[in-house]
Amino acid sequence: MWKSMLSIAILIFPPWISGQENLRGDYLGQKPPGMIPVIFAPGVISTDSIEHSSPAFSPEGNLVLWSPVKRNAYPNSFLLEMRREDGKWKGPTRPSFADSSNDDIYPVFSSDGTTLFFSSRRPLRSGGQPRLSSEGLRIWVVERKGDSWGIPAPLDTSVSFGQEYAHSTSENGTLYFSSNRPGGKGSLDLYRSLFVHGKYQPPEPLGNEINTSGYEDGPLIAPDESYLIFESSRAGGIEGSIDLYICYRRGDGSWSPPRNLGSEINSKYSERFARFSPDGRYFFFGSTRRGLYDVYWIDATTISKQADPGD
Repeated sequence: MWKSMLSIAILIFPPWISGQENLRGDYLGQKPPGMIPVIFAPGVISTDSIEHSSPAFSPEGNLVLWSPVKRNAYPNSFLLEMRREDGKWKGPTRPSFADSSNDDIYPVFSSDGTTLFFSSRRPLRSGGQPRLSSEGLRIWVVERKGDSWGIPAPLDTSVSFGQEYAHSTSENGTLYFSSNRPGGKGSLDLYRSLFVHGKYQPPEPLGNEINTSGYEDGPLIAPDESYLIFESSRAGGIEGSIDLYICYRRGDGSWSPPRNLGSEINSKYSERFARFSPDGRYFFFGSTRRGLYDVYWIDATTISKQADPGD
């Protein structure tokens, strides 16, 4: 019995939690990257987990959340957070709203930092039975109240009913996400849900310029929705891998043909989990170029050089 308890403790409090007491400065005190991707926060965020979501920093930069994914475990994904207090980063710890009995994954802040979106298999009612992994992930939201968290709540079933993850929000609150819900074109498609009068509307799929019969995931929308970055296994990738692409919003609401972000970001391995830092200076992404999905970061001007082909 003690072995099973030890396994649970390792999952909830991973071995890299200790030994990070001296991190100071912005972005966990890491040396800012240049025009070549480097691993972000090795041993803290990039660890021996098989996957990591890119870090979700709060707008003021004093709080960061992310989700490691462990091998051969259930739940295999969970949330961690670190907070900067008196200049020093503390943690990682599990956020107060975490559910150690069910998968929690892929945190992302609203543009104003007051709301956190994440996906979870937690039960919909307290005391309910854990959701089976085959039921997929549902989008939840939790309010940030100063230094505290509120009580998480799932989005309405008209928006999310069990197959949604990898979120991104615009300044006006429009929610972008991926889903393998019935009626899609491929194994995963990209959708958006407008935020109207304080309520999310039924999702609509993005256009045929983006969704294909293959795999599209991980949407990262610009604050003004002028461009979209996402991951795809479509034809034209570097050696057929999962690559990151960018496309631009036209005046009529359509999207330009997606453009591969190129060898500055992509490789013959898989690249996923695109995200910008809150100040827009850095671009984060995951890559398997070292075997597992480490988190990398690079100067964001690499992305801004990808000009709109319509200009």
